[in-house]
Amino acid sequence: MSAMANASSRTVAATGSDVMIETRCLTKVYGSLVAVDSLCMAVREGEIHGLVGPNGAGKSTLLKLLVGAIRCTRGEGYIKGHLIGSVEARRVIGYSPERPSFYRNMTAWDYLVHMAGLSGMKIGEAEDRADELLDWLDLSDFSDAVIGGFSAGMKQRLSVAQAMAHRPGLLILDEPTANLDPGGRMSLLEKLKSLPAEQNVTVLISSHILSELEYLVDTVTFLDRGRVVSESGVEVLKGAMTLDRYVLHASNSEALAEALRGVECVQEVRLGSDGVIHITSQDMGMLQVAVLEAVVRCGAVVKHFGEEQVRLEDVYRDTMAEERDR
Repeated sequence: MSAMANASSRTVAATGSDVMIETRCLTKVYGSLVAVDSLCMAVREGEIHGLVGPNGAGKSTLLKLLVGAIRCTRGEGYIKGHLIGSVEARRVIGYSPERPSFYRNMTAWDYLVHMAGLSGMKIGEAEDRADELLDWLDLSDFSDAVIGGFSAGMKQRLSVAQAMAHRPGLLILDEPTANLDPGGRMSLLEKLKSLPAEQNVTVLISSHILSELEYLVDTVTFLDRGRVVSESGVEVLKGAMTLDRYVLHASNSEALAEALRGVECVQEVRLGSDGVIHITSQDMGMLQVAVLEAVVRCGAVVKHFGEEQVRLEDVYRDTMAEERDR
């Protein structure tokens, strides 16, 4: 039986009080396509959690399942202990979809007052909240402007505003910076980053822009073909990948990389397109000796040698490569 079929039930999941999102074998099937495949994940309250994966990985489908926009085929999910799709779960959530839609003839202020009112706010509180959000998202100058004349970036910010209109405990965002210019992106990221501490809001964000997620999120889930490939803290993932990995930037890099291949203490040598040599070794002392000997033999000049500084993009690339090789 689907979670939506149980939406009227007040059954609360047996989860910890600090768990905001939990799914248990959550599955969504469209004919022969398994969009979300027995997915199990957890997001703790107060986190900013990233959702990453290639196109078709099931990210948007998962978000729609969590907000109750579609029914699951099997499995179950909970928002703050309440079944996904239930009234109780919906009250917790604010949602900004990848392609938001608006009443084009309404002003931004009227729209936000209307959306806040739909959540049950009294008119005075809804008006105050609209003013607050327009100011917070740098849209105050356009409060009386008709939404139909907004740029794509302004509509994106307005979508985030409507998602926050009722002061949700959980903000779910699907590609929220997709239509913003660089300045707008950084401004929105700064505002989102402050939400857990300043407004006690948990954030789940799906994005293809890994550099932004690396700056923003505490934890991340990698999805591929509807399944969880990896789920952990960003710094944990980066730390595990950094271990035993080094970079060597020097002249005559092709000859130097070749000289290091086959050395006993070196497990892997990869020459990047930028001429930087990436080395995997479990013995830093022996590696230093091997690099010095290779540099002397090749007559190379070393510009930099040290531990590799890993980015979330590197973790994603290697994690997905391993998954596809299985």
